Amino acid sequence: MGLKTFTVCAVIAGAVAAAVYGCLVEPESLRLEKIAIPVSFLPEHLNGFTIGVLADMHLNPRSVKLTRKAALLLARENPDLVVIPGDLIKDRECIPLLQVALEPLTGTAGSFPDPTTGKPVQMFAVPGNWDPWLKDRRYAEALPFKVLCNQGLLAAPGLWLAGIDDGLLGDPDIDQALAGAPEDAVRVLLAHEPDLADVIRPDHRIALQISGHTHGGQVRLPLIGTPVLPPLGRNYRTGLDYAGSTPVYTSRGIGASHLRIRFLSPPEVTIIRLAAPTDHRQRPSGFYGRVNQLASDTGTQGRKCCRHH
Repeated sequence: MGLKTFTVCAVIAGAVAAAVYGCLVEPESLRLEKIAIPVSFLPEHLNGFTIGVLADMHLNPRSVKLTRKAALLLARENPDLVVIPGDLIKDRECIPLLQVALEPLTGTAGSFPDPTTGKPVQMFAVPGNWDPWLKDRRYAEALPFKVLCNQGLLAAPGLWLAGIDDGLLGDPDIDQALAGAPEDAVRVLLAHEPDLADVIRPDHRIALQISGHTHGGQVRLPLIGTPVLPPLGRNYRTGLDYAGSTPVYTSRGIGASHLRIRFLSPPEVTIIRLAAPTDHRQRPSGFYGRVNQLASDTGTQGRKCCRHH
């Protein structure tokens, strides 16, 4: 075999192997990511508070097993709170699958019991661009979580969880989601698209934004990066980043929206631990566990369409 023939065969074999891996292996290679995010002026009783993140499930009959595995993995970590930042199911016919897939996390009324204290731990979700149905109150009783659409509440003493509408197909309003928030409460913003962080104002005093939407690019090519990123998902692509001084955590999520393929961007469930920084003027450098920053480069353009006053 000549060198040219060998090279061609090697390239073809490599492409086939990468395709098989991207279609069959990595989409099922669920990872648990753990990260501590320092929050300025964090009350002592919230130091160590944990938030579980289940993003972009895109639940359908084929993905129930993976989503249930993700829910079980998260439940074993015993988070204080669980959030679902949008893109829950493929279509309305898949709504009944939510109860099955999230059963490891659910008890009654959208909460599951803390195995240590027996107290309920709540789950909250916001609409994604695949979730216009989520704002239809007719489905509320069938959902194992509470939907926050330009709404907020005290999810724990001293912690205000604000959830906003989808930025592509909805009408997100941060001001409305913060209405009623105590002045001294730590404010966590749940927004499907991470680039909505660019319209956060200083007076919003958001301590942390949690998002999904990007799937980490879903496919990341060596030396090239992420060739395709969605609108409102180009500035904060994956993992921990900052919009000014506001930390933004973007989960790679669990599912896939169109093509069921992932390459160097494996699905994730996340445990975020709120931590008191040693110096609130500095960005955090420490973390626990392992955080995959598979896309360290950031884009420069992002569509801004969040209503703010």
